[in-house]
Amino acid sequence: MTDTERLQELWDHHQIRQLLAVYCHGCDRTDEAEMASVYSARSWDDHGANKCDGKAFAHLILKQARETTRVMSHQLGQSLIRVEGSRAAAETYFVATMIADTPEGEQMTQLGGRYVDTLTRDGGSWLVKERLCVRDWSSTGLIDPGYLARSGFIEGARAGEDVSWAKLGLTPDRRSNAYSRS
Repeated sequence: MTDTERLQELWDHHQIRQLLAVYCHGCDRTDEAEMASVYSARSWDDHGANKCDGKAFAHLILKQARETTRVMSHQLGQSLIRVEGSRAAAETYFVATMIADTPEGEQMTQLGGRYVDTLTRDGGSWLVKERLCVRDWSSTGLIDPGYLARSGFIEGARAGEDVSWAKLGLTPDRRSNAYSRS
């Protein structure tokens, strides 16, 4: 492998990891345009009970999240990525945490699993062509938010109200699957 090929491989891996982070940011901030931007025009997402076109999935899951949860938070783990020309495959570990207010108190659901993605390079950018969401484990239960809930931390928010938008230079009307800055 030449140095140029090695550099291209590093760049491809970086772009794919960035795409995964953009997906999670869009999902956690309930930003449909940002989340949908990671999917190719003809894509498929298999997320358990929700199996549909990727862009339709972004709309569907964020509508459900706004109606049923107060917090959505993704942590990404290691990715195994294989690039072959303008196609790639990636397996990325994740833990998704959802918190909902219930009559019994705060309820937390955690899902640990893997995104198994088929990606395609389109116009120089990587996009998800097919996503299979694999469940390795999950847990749901009531939680005690503890003393930290009242200790002066900045509270997270959805959409453009979250402090991350301003710090990252993002604006609600100008986003893409790369670095959208104001």
